[in-house]
Amino acid sequence: MSFAIRPCAPKDMKDIMRLVKEIAGIYNVPLGSLRTNVEELKKAGFGEQSWYECLVAEVPAEEKSKEGYTLIGYTLFSYTYSTWRGKNIYMDNLYVMPEFRGRRIGKALIEQAGEVAWRQGVSQLRMHVSSQKADVLSFIERRGGENLTDKDGWQLLRFPNEVLRRLAAESRF
Repeated sequence: MSFAIRPCAPKDMKDIMRLVKEIAGIYNVPLGSLRTNVEELKKAGFGEQSWYECLVAEVPAEEKSKEGYTLIGYTLFSYTYSTWRGKNIYMDNLYVMPEFRGRRIGKALIEQAGEVAWRQGVSQLRMHVSSQKADVLSFIERRGGENLTDKDGWQLLRFPNEVLRRLAAESRF
């Protein structure tokens, strides 16, 4: 099987959104709860200020998916900063359609993201993995990823939108 990894382009956003919805389905996330859409992805990735970078995995037309797709995987990442480590990349998604797994496509995507990180001089690539996905955790660990929950006891936390709204309302600035 042949495939290519390349930077995503605005024309890919419909396929990226399709893959985002596939991920949501895997995790039983109602599609109505997704806040992104094709236009939001275009604006955030290719607008005045780019909020992320994205690489896609593509197969030739003769090797397309059962549904007829040639864009079959992606990774989306953004830059962050750590006061301890300096520049970082946070990988939000690394996804390959199930029928194309086991063909080193995910490996190629993470290697290319690693190359981008290295060229940008970042100190580390960070990501989160669901505790429901032991196979994904194993995949990441085989490539050198460290499980910070096990290693250092770090916990991943978030402030959802409604809490941000409350915090902003309580702010004294």
